[in-house]
Amino acid sequence: MVVLLFGTATPASAIQDGLWYLAGAMNINKNSRLFFRISFIILVLHLVSCKKDETDTGPVPPSLKVWLHRVNTIDKAKKFEYAYSGFELDVQFDTATSTFLVKHDLTDTTHLDFTTWLSAISSPGRLGYWLDFKNLSVGNAQASLTVLLQLRKTFNLTQYPIVIESTNPSCLPPFDTLNFRISYYIPAFDPSTLTKEEEQYYRSFIETAVMESGSKTISGYYFQHDYMKKWFPGMNKLLWYLDSYQTSARDSIISITSKDPMVEILLVAEDYQDGCCFSNAR
Repeated sequence: MVVLLFGTATPASAIQDGLWYLAGAMNINKNSRLFFRISFIILVLHLVSCKKDETDTGPVPPSLKVWLHRVNTIDKAKKFEYAYSGFELDVQFDTATSTFLVKHDLTDTTHLDFTTWLSAISSPGRLGYWLDFKNLSVGNAQASLTVLLQLRKTFNLTQYPIVIESTNPSCLPPFDTLNFRISYYIPAFDPSTLTKEEEQYYRSFIETAVMESGSKTISGYYFQHDYMKKWFPGMNKLLWYLDSYQTSARDSIISITSKDPMVEILLVAEDYQDGCCFSNAR
């Protein structure tokens, strides 16, 4: 009745005046006036919710996260803990001790385990993590997942993404759970040097790997971004830009990358040498 009298675009105050007018004209008692008040409140809440529905355009694309590349030492983690919202680390799983070791090269003899690394920083739960899993295999996938789940619980790593990245797509599916994000690390080719045949070859190669892993996310170098957009426009993307420490250069890349809503994380480098991780090669 109110809609017929006043229309859907009528201000709430006008509707209230109209209700009071009807109540007075009909000589309605105080109890009935209370009913009208309650009805008015319900009506206003309904109109507000309808207005919200009309203007809802769906979920807002996530803003680009800028994380720090190769934080493989405790010193580096402590130095930049509050400068970034997430870190990328290289990890290898040691089946003999059922621990993750934080190191890049298989020949690296350091024995910094991920538990010690996490314990050394003040607020591990406030960070996101991108784990470049260097030796993920059929033989260690289940055991390493069990350890990661325990670390997630122990250090309350539940609020932000934990990226599990690997070049071995067939071993990624078990990690596609909770706040873990699996990502297929695409081959390190330079698209600008490819022939048309090579471009198609890599497209097919990546498509097969994605199907094998079930991943909705692929990761690669910044210079592969256009190739990834061209052939995999609907996939989430993780990138790294390691070519410059200059703030102006990095800011420019961040600005350009943020225009693509499918890029969720961009890794950047810092000019910081801590004894093991100065190289910007992945």
